[in-house]
Order: sequence, then structure tokens, then C-alpha cells
Amino acid sequence: MKPQTAILALVLLVLVVVIAGALVIPGCACIDASALAQQGPSRGSISTPRDPEQEKQSYKSLDAAKFYFYKRKPEKGDKDGVVRLNKAVLDRLQEIIDLNPNFGRIDEVYFLMGEVHQRGGDTEKAVEFWTKATKETSDEKVKAEAQKRLDEIQNQKKKG
Repeated sequence: MKPQTAILALVLLVLVVVIAGALVIPGCACIDASALAQQGPSRGSISTPRDPEQEKQSYKSLDAAKFYFYKRKPEKGDKDGVVRLNKAVLDRLQEIIDLNPNFGRIDEVYFLMGEVHQRGGDTEKAVEFWTKATKETSDEKVKAEAQKRLDEIQNQKKKG
């Protein structure tokens, strides 16, 4: 066998092994052929796909938190009711952050967390979450609202 033919046969053998599954070389990491096929700019995002069921549950939790924050109002003068309401909203939002940190609307979650903390009197936590919302968002409306809140806090600190 000629040397060129032997090299060609070896290259073809390696290609067949790589295409068939994985190439295992002692002392080297495995090369997964399916991972190689998925890469590249024309193949779309390389990030892990979101779990549709988890996304649906996160949307429901966010909608419930928004409902409790914007629509439910405790009796006037019922400070315990306000605390309970804020805790319910924070628990829902924290659940989203803990279980689905790559949620499609995580910017809204952070913004609402800031709103709840502001309503509860914890301005430092509110600023922390509004800052996260401005960094995480691609939605200009959410970014503008969060930046507006941050500017208001900054102006209050200058006056106070």
C-alpha cells in the first residue's frame, strides 16, 4: 500500500468514527459529533433551550405576582395586610428566580422585585433589583422604567 493511500484510509477511518458517534483517544476528551453539528452562527443560539413547561409555570407565577402587586389592595391602615401581600409577591418572584433563572421575562421579575422592596421601604434592595433589570433586559420599556426609578432614588439622595 502506498503511503498516500494509507494516510487517506486513516483519515477516512477517523472521519467515520467521528461521524458515527464519538472519538475516544486515551488521555483525551471525547468529541461528541452531535455537539459539533450544532455549533456555528447559522445554526442559531448555542445557549441551552428553555424548558417549555418551566417557562409556562414561570409566566403563571409572574402574572399572579403582578395581579397581587397591582390589583389586590389591603384595607386602609392594615399594615399587616401590606406586609403579607408584599411577602406573597416576593415569594412568587423569588420562586421564578430560583427555579428558572433563564426565564424569558426575568427582567420584569427583577423590576417587580424592586417595586415590592421599594413599597416595603427597603430602598437598597430595590436599587439592586432595578439595576439587574436594566442589565438583563432587551425590552426598552422595562429598561426605561427601571432607569427612571433609579434616577428618582439618586435625586432623592442628592436632596436628602
